Amino acid sequence: MKNIAIVIDSLAGGGAEKVMLVLAKKMVSLGHKVSIFSLKQVTEYEVSEGIELIFPLISYKGAIRGWFNTATLAEQLKKAVKTQEERHGNFDLSLLNLYESYRIGGAANLPNCYYVMHNSCEQELKREWRMGPIKYWYMKRILRSLTGKRLIGVSKGVSHELANTSLFSPERVAHIYNPFDVDDIRKQAKEPIDFDRNQAFILHVGRAAKAKRHDVLFRAFAGVSADYKLVCLSNNIKKLRKLAHKHGISDRVVLPGFQENPYAWMNRADLLVLSSDFEGLSLVLIEGLICGTKLVSTNCPHGPSEILTGDQKKYLVEVGNFEALARAINEALAYDRALSGLQLVNQVDVSQVVDKYLALA
Repeated sequence: MKNIAIVIDSLAGGGAEKVMLVLAKKMVSLGHKVSIFSLKQVTEYEVSEGIELIFPLISYKGAIRGWFNTATLAEQLKKAVKTQEERHGNFDLSLLNLYESYRIGGAANLPNCYYVMHNSCEQELKREWRMGPIKYWYMKRILRSLTGKRLIGVSKGVSHELANTSLFSPERVAHIYNPFDVDDIRKQAKEPIDFDRNQAFILHVGRAAKAKRHDVLFRAFAGVSADYKLVCLSNNIKKLRKLAHKHGISDRVVLPGFQENPYAWMNRADLLVLSSDFEGLSLVLIEGLICGTKLVSTNCPHGPSEILTGDQKKYLVEVGNFEALARAINEALAYDRALSGLQLVNQVDVSQVVDKYLALA
């Protein structure tokens, strides 16, 4: 039996959070011990039985983001880790996820530590520059601290970037795809959804973050047949409603909010679309493959070009080009069969991915 520590910024409804919960659930089912240390007390996902969820900074009253609190927060995390080790034995593997966890977990010197890199760090750094120099230098300092660390890239593209970036010099870079419980996804995909069964719709799944480019999506959707609605599964309904109104499609956009089971929506959708500026791997595209849904995506770094291959490449379009995205959507809607990707689906099955992680322990 292995004892695994997972450190993550929170368990809000994002892709990295889902990935770690899928990984933890499978590890526990195999008889291993998993403790998730969530820096923020935010939990939107269901945490499976057997996974221990700890909030190591619950007594800290200030903002977690910052530099002057690093030593204080790292000490609190170390104490929480030590308490768990006193109960269950030393941790065999520590997995750090997302930027505050990289900063605080790195300072805590956790045992056998790997940094799981879920996105293109270079693209995220460019985004931070557009948001202001303070945010840019904050993230750049965190990235610089990855020198000499062991990193895991969730796609071939991310792993290649990590190994060749000028931002830092890692000790080593491993490539491990994100895990997907293929059987469970297909089972959940058969569940009903609260939506008019006679209404055709296109689906987008993702946070209302700038990198997801809902503006490009909405402009593209304006060029799609009025027979279709656009369903956006996102936790920021107010922001997206305002944006849809700006682009003149508010009467065609449906906003059910965050859904614990997006697979049933994918199974019913006529098409799943990704409009992002960048991704790490793109969970939703692979989930769409598993559900047998047609796919259209921007050819962003990284992930989509590893997922849409062969005859599916024609459904990859230039980042930010809403006209090309609209054309690809219309062409895919006219295509009479679902797209395939069984080879990749087999590679990302959770059983194979868990074995690769446990081999690091």
